[in-house]
Amino acid sequence: MQKVTWLRRLGLVSAVVAAGLATASVAAHADGYDTPRNATATGAGNTYAAGVAAAEQRARQAVLAVGHDCTTGTYNTILTYASPGGGTWVFRSTHEATCVD
Repeated sequence: MQKVTWLRRLGLVSAVVAAGLATASVAAHADGYDTPRNATATGAGNTYAAGVAAAEQRARQAVLAVGHDCTTGTYNTILTYASPGGGTWVFRSTHEATCVD
């Protein structure tokens, strides 16, 4: 029984890493989007999806705090901690976008 739980966790971590590495680039929407900006933030949630969303939202807010108007950009999100019972998921996300200066 323990091996099944361990393999399941290993599979989840592998999926998170693969998802974090698979990012797509986004072209600038119009002229004037010429200032690259990025920010890294940590977020947590009581589910996998809530943890990812919290980290990505905080990283996006940090970029928008210094950029007036920004493209959608890309995220690189990795799992940094998962509690043994699965009740806490902590992620670190880096958001990269191109903004109007």
